Amino acid sequence: MPRDRANLRIDIWGDQDWRDLSLGAQWLYEYLLTSPKLLYVGVADWRPGRISKLVSGVSASDVERFGAELETARFAVIDIETDEIQIRSFLRHDGILQNPNMWKSIGLDFTAVSSKVLMASIAHEVRRLRDENPEGFKRAKDEKGPPINPWQSPHLRTLLDSPSDTPTRTPSGTPSKTPSYTGSDSGSPTTTATSTSTEASLPAGDERIKETRLPKDWAPTASHMEIAKSRGVDIIAEADNFRLHAETHDRHAARWNAAFTTWLKKAKPAQRTAQTARGMTPDEMRRRREEAMSRG
Repeated sequence: MPRDRANLRIDIWGDQDWRDLSLGAQWLYEYLLTSPKLLYVGVADWRPGRISKLVSGVSASDVERFGAELETARFAVIDIETDEIQIRSFLRHDGILQNPNMWKSIGLDFTAVSSKVLMASIAHEVRRLRDENPEGFKRAKDEKGPPINPWQSPHLRTLLDSPSDTPTRTPSGTPSKTPSYTGSDSGSPTTTATSTSTEASLPAGDERIKETRLPKDWAPTASHMEIAKSRGVDIIAEADNFRLHAETHDRHAARWNAAFTTWLKKAKPAQRTAQTARGMTPDEMRRRREEAMSRG
């Protein structure tokens, strides 16, 4: 294991946000960090069912919950459409950008990532590093020579030229928690701002998304309809529960559609989903919502 990665595993215990994570979320992060299939850009396969088989007493849904917790706390970014997860600050702390022998491997692994969301997140993190260290990285005290500068390497050109984005707020230093939409203490599904490639990208250069209350006219999207149909979930009932929960607990989130995606993935199948949702479209649900608002 690279020296800096070992140091990260030790230093992270001084991070209060890390200490606030559950045992399961910490275990998942450690697994990802030590996975033999982890790419040099901090991306690994996101297969909750397969991961759950690595430890006794853990189910695929448990792993999904741990992953959602890591994402809410800004330790990871997940794209459920490509089955990939990114350790968000991997390149910042692993130290391999300071090793010229690794630049080619980093560049190749970046092109092996399928998710546009994760590629944009990786590019964003590397550009932050470049902005903080425009002249490169200082050598160790016992090494002579100019700073090690990876920014001019042709192997990293594709990465640095890629569209840069961040799914949620940009943290500073080590991974830190961003207030986000979380589950309730009443047994409702835990909801987090899960990243998927179906979500709209941030404008170029915009590093923050303002967290707001759920818009009064919010309604599920066509993508939500498909997810609910595939899982046998009553989309109308879940949308009403989601809205009620958000309003009752005065929740704020940056990406409400992503939050509802995770809500649906944790909802229990309904027996009458087909009858309830037949013929229903996002526009129809929005119309029904507007009518209810006008009556209220």
